[in-house]
Amino acid sequence: MRKPFLQLALAKAKGTPPRAFQTTLTATSSWPFTVDRPASPSRPTRIAVLDSSFNPPTKAHYQLLKAAARVGCDVVLLLLATNNVDKGQTGASAIERLEMMEAMAMEAIRNEKEEPALRHMAVGLTIHARFMDKAQPILDSYPPNTVQLSWIMGHDTMTRLFDPKYYKDVRTDMAPFFEQCDVICSSRPGYGTRDEMMQFVEQSGHASKVTLVDILDDESDDGVHQIPTRSPAATKASPHDIEIKEMSSTVVRNAVKDQDWKMVDRCVLPSVKQLIEKNGLYAS
Repeated sequence: MRKPFLQLALAKAKGTPPRAFQTTLTATSSWPFTVDRPASPSRPTRIAVLDSSFNPPTKAHYQLLKAAARVGCDVVLLLLATNNVDKGQTGASAIERLEMMEAMAMEAIRNEKEEPALRHMAVGLTIHARFMDKAQPILDSYPPNTVQLSWIMGHDTMTRLFDPKYYKDVRTDMAPFFEQCDVICSSRPGYGTRDEMMQFVEQSGHASKVTLVDILDDESDDGVHQIPTRSPAATKASPHDIEIKEMSSTVVRNAVKDQDWKMVDRCVLPSVKQLIEKNGLYAS
């Protein structure tokens, strides 16, 4: 039922002119605004944007969204860049990834016990690769100054974003981006300490625009943990005891290939697993 609509959305992204940003699924017709929080320049709606390949979406992605909700985001957006899929990456097609993203979103939207930000989830497409290029079309989709974008990214992505070698003057060049954007950065196993994470950020002069969070080990925990330094190679009693922060799309793809469905169950939501099985994804 959804595939023809998703095919049309992808066609619009590749059209002439291409549609730089569009949503394929929103929790409400007024998304990102709600009756309780309408569009207002005096209190912009804070959108947590998780931009990823979602090949497939995992529980680690989901926990990143929960972390964003804990630090004050009002709604969340799962964003797929069409250029990432077009590069010939292995795995699911763009439509299959969008289907899995929408399945994850619907699990949150329908869960009455879920945090409000996750119940106001949306799925979208962008044609751009760079964060700075992705941001403006999203901002332009809504009344001026009514939304603030909080980009969720890992340590490795954040250090590239802030690396001075990409700018003539990092403070000046990044200033327009941070007028209506900020960064929520999560740790990744094997990618360094909190101090190392902030090295490039402090040099940029935009440290106040970065919030550090961690993916929680316990899915039922509500606290914000310190960023761990434990090696991802730490041994466990069982390979299926993998912690959420160690989950990745690669782990899931390898588990499907090995027919390790216990690992798949551990790493993805039930609706995502169902689509993996239905579409025969990652089997070879």
